[in-house]
Amino acid sequence: MCTQELFKSPYFCQTADPEIIEACQHEAQGLATFLLEMIQLKQTNLKELHGLLDQHPDRDIYASLPGTGVYLQAALIAKLGDDRKRFSSADRVQALAGTSPITVSSGKRKQIRFRHSCDHEFRHVVQQWAKLSLRSSVWANAYYSRVRPQCSSESHAFRCLGNRWLAVLWRLWQDRVPYDEAHHLHQRALRSQPKTV
Repeated sequence: MCTQELFKSPYFCQTADPEIIEACQHEAQGLATFLLEMIQLKQTNLKELHGLLDQHPDRDIYASLPGTGVYLQAALIAKLGDDRKRFSSADRVQALAGTSPITVSSGKRKQIRFRHSCDHEFRHVVQQWAKLSLRSSVWANAYYSRVRPQCSSESHAFRCLGNRWLAVLWRLWQDRVPYDEAHHLHQRALRSQPKTV
């Protein structure tokens, strides 16, 4: 059915009947009031979150990460926690977040698979962080451009980037230092140089 036929159809009503307006008016006002209350509650919670985040001892670490805003910083703090002994290596954080693949070996056969068993909320947080980091990190853009053609989907590429970011975050968290892109790029350049004997 084309648009002109739709407007001529008896089922299409350009204006509502006065009885319907009167019947739905109270419900619409109630929903609008509820929506305003939710907006005010969100603003209150956001102010409280800002205050709590400012008091956290590791706030500078999380605030220095490219692409993280208040919500992602709070989510990363909640997922990593305060106990640095909880994760003995970056691999453990990556496995929990589901950003690292799982290797299944049987005899001579080896398969690399998507990790299903993980904290799905954590994976979502890390993928959002990876996506947003592209706006302000030269290194993240270069890495994403390099891995994207090899990945089966955009989500897969963001998982790969998120996996690298978690390794960086774990090191910063262990050393209690904020992220510095120039230092990170310098360290990567040093590691990529051939070793002399």
